[in-house]
Amino acid sequence: MVIWIAQNIAYRRKSWTKYPLFKPLCALIGFKLIVLLVSGYQGSFGSPFEQLTLPLLYFMVPAIVVNSQRRRKVMWLLIAGAILASGIGIIKYFSGIESRVSSIVSGYYTLASYLTVVLGLVLAMFVFSKKIGEKLFLGLVSLPFIAGIIFTFVRACYFVTGIFVLLLGILKDKRLLIPVVVVILLLLMFSPQSINTVSQRFDFSSKEALSERDVLLQKGLSKVDDVGFFGYGINSFPALYNVLADPDIKDKSINTWHNMYLEFLLDGGPLLLLILLWILIAQARYSWAIYRKTQTEEQKTYQLGILLFIIYLVVVGFFADPLRDPIISMLTWLVLGLSLI
Repeated sequence: MVIWIAQNIAYRRKSWTKYPLFKPLCALIGFKLIVLLVSGYQGSFGSPFEQLTLPLLYFMVPAIVVNSQRRRKVMWLLIAGAILASGIGIIKYFSGIESRVSSIVSGYYTLASYLTVVLGLVLAMFVFSKKIGEKLFLGLVSLPFIAGIIFTFVRACYFVTGIFVLLLGILKDKRLLIPVVVVILLLLMFSPQSINTVSQRFDFSSKEALSERDVLLQKGLSKVDDVGFFGYGINSFPALYNVLADPDIKDKSINTWHNMYLEFLLDGGPLLLLILLWILIAQARYSWAIYRKTQTEEQKTYQLGILLFIIYLVVVGFFADPLRDPIISMLTWLVLGLSLI
């Protein structure tokens, strides 16, 4: 990928400078490289290398997906993959193989994030479809996504999905509520124990209700005062916090702060956090401007999906670091790159 990018800089450099994320992504990659050299990294080199190279997908996508027809095919490829992953996960869940829905190659949090992002794209398509047959088809397509998200029992994705449905349902099309109601009724009929599990996930009277994120946030914020301009280094969590020695943490497999903003701040200092916010704001402004100005329904559909995706990143970022997950990171830069078509 790096070689391919280098080969294309020569004849595409002028068009690259016009991309809305050109400057913030150059700042992200450049500053992370400086942090890597100055403050170092923890663990294997694979993760820092992914964080430096995966954003380059944003620049590659317009050169490969050159028109709206190809973009449409990529979107349906993402949708088909989500249906397959959700279907396999649901089968494993009801077979008793897994206690939470997950895919073949990833855990439940990654799958929940993937399904939530793709669901946002499908809901945007639902809103702008005019034919009843198309709405019915997209409603059916969304059912496995909603069911998959529910059975992952990831509360952050519950919250984001609720925002999607309520926001679009109230402002655009109230029929969006139908697939959600259908899935809930099916749950009550065929899997009442899942309803109990979901209710337990929202029982905040329990000490385990916050999944120890309150402890992680407290420990992480205590390190903020001493953070330098270049931070503590990429993936600095193991160097800053010994999970094994802390009796307040029961899950000894935790290896992140479970907060994207705190991760960026501690890993690369305040400037890296500002660059992250720059990326989110720049993409939101770009997509919102196109959404308002364009008369093409397909373009409106996709830019609305991008805006929903930004909402996902902003909200889930308080509970996890989606950009550190290689699958979600690739999906992020792919989807944002498609907004340029």
